[in-house]
Amino acid sequence: MCTPNVALPADSADPMAACSQFTHYDLHLLAQSSPESPLRVVALVDYDSFYAQYEAVRLGLPASQPLAVRQWNAIIALNYPAKQHGLKRGISVDEARRLCPGITIQHIPTWREGDDQWRYREDVLDHLTTDKASLDPYRHMSRKTIQLVRDLFPASPDPIIERASVDEFYLDLSTQVYRTLLDRFPDITSDTISTQKLPLPAVKNPLNWQMDRVMNPPERGDHGESPDWDDVALSVGADIVRNIREHIKQRLRLTTSAGVSHNKLLAKVASRMQKPAGQTVIRTKSIGSVLSALKATSLPGLGRQLGQKAVQGLGSDNIFDLLQVPLATMITQLGSEQGHRVYAAIRGADRGAVVPRCQVQSLLSAKTFVPPVASLQQASKWLRIFAADLEARLHDLDVSSDFPRRPKTIAVHHHVRGRFGPTRSKQAPIALQTMINQDTLFDLSYALLTALTADGESWPCQSISVSLLNMDSRAPEKGRITSFFAPSAVHSSQRRRRSSSGPEINVENERKKKMRSSIEHLEPTEMSDTSSISVVDGRGTSSGVLTSPSLPWRESQYECPLCNGSVEPEDVLEHLDWHVAEQIQHQENEPKR
Repeated sequence: MCTPNVALPADSADPMAACSQFTHYDLHLLAQSSPESPLRVVALVDYDSFYAQYEAVRLGLPASQPLAVRQWNAIIALNYPAKQHGLKRGISVDEARRLCPGITIQHIPTWREGDDQWRYREDVLDHLTTDKASLDPYRHMSRKTIQLVRDLFPASPDPIIERASVDEFYLDLSTQVYRTLLDRFPDITSDTISTQKLPLPAVKNPLNWQMDRVMNPPERGDHGESPDWDDVALSVGADIVRNIREHIKQRLRLTTSAGVSHNKLLAKVASRMQKPAGQTVIRTKSIGSVLSALKATSLPGLGRQLGQKAVQGLGSDNIFDLLQVPLATMITQLGSEQGHRVYAAIRGADRGAVVPRCQVQSLLSAKTFVPPVASLQQASKWLRIFAADLEARLHDLDVSSDFPRRPKTIAVHHHVRGRFGPTRSKQAPIALQTMINQDTLFDLSYALLTALTADGESWPCQSISVSLLNMDSRAPEKGRITSFFAPSAVHSSQRRRRSSSGPEINVENERKKKMRSSIEHLEPTEMSDTSSISVVDGRGTSSGVLTSPSLPWRESQYECPLCNGSVEPEDVLEHLDWHVAEQIQHQENEPKR
């Protein structure tokens, strides 16, 4: 039974009408950032056309100037002014210039054989076969963003940030929202965790959402009933996200869009609804109406094989139609696990936790060579590039996960005839006392490649890669909750930087401070040979949210315009490098006429 213990709304004549549908236990779960809490607040912040926007700012161009980012002859990113001219990712540079004669086209930076740093190069097109595309400046900006967001929060409780890709990140704001609710509504505190209903919050109706796009139930708007705690929690979270986005814009000169809702799936959907530079909130009451207007294959996790399987098996891609399909039918058509997953997703249910990217277990740096490298000496120059690349990406993981990651194993893979030919690999453990930097990574990989190529004919070689495997981490002990997110904390410039995050890395200056360290002596018995190693680059009802298992899905896969394959975001540049090498090799093998 609800016993109101805060001031009732002025228009409430019946005390029972002031009862919330939420309980003290729901508040307790909110304080714990539990995915089980119906009051949970999750946001996705997404840069607007990140690569293109970054290059426009770097070049000092006005926001209205169309700009494309190229890798060799392919357009891999566009800003919004360029998209307004009908340009699409994957078109050729010539086609981009035909459609938009005044466009600025910037090539991404590259590593080059013999160099120990990436650069923007005017002669990059003369070195298609010897340069390796680099994401380092974009990763660096991504790291700066995560550090900036962390610095906007008090030291305790720690913000929960999951970097979904180089240009977007999730925030679980539940604990910060809970602390703010306690500050604004001190009477909701309880000595016991009970299932007793909370009173409705004493707030004005409608809530002030400022400039956000708020998804409301159809034909009802935001009037006619008092807001419940889920709406108040989302309103607090939306304020926090709006503040974060403004700081990113002011300090980094880049705009973002955001979605705010009660789980990751809904936050992702919301983030796409008001681009560029907008923010959308999906309320509990509007989940059904919002999702029923979408296609199932537009939802995170349903855009590829599972989504197509669902469409073929269930006869429709429209969520409105699929909502009429019983769970039993979905299980029959898709199997138990996938049937439950689709059934939950189209209802906006997702219990997946927002977690630092501690699940990354491997990193890969690779290069396809045309013409093939001819000797160990020539290959060693690329091992140095791989080492610098991997070191920067390890720092990248440290920042995104808020505690250090350490690989236990290093492996070298040698492809005599390219990625589709036979592969010889060797791996070795990395001693615990080894200081991991680009020097030690080079020494370890060079020792492995030397031993590997002694086993048989190895040169010329068309592709080499180095991977770091079996990532280990140790999370720091959490401090007690002693403060909460507040505007005064956002404006503090005195915040102490987290020692676990490490310094900002600028690859072009890092070599000035490099230190050599001892490496583990590699005896033949310590190495393991493998004929093949699989290396993965780490990198609707409207009444409420359905209880469901967490939905495992990867963000923003890239569809290659050349082979129509699905490529993970971190693998895109190396994948396109391989296409260039394949094309050049094909041209060289054609009989001359």
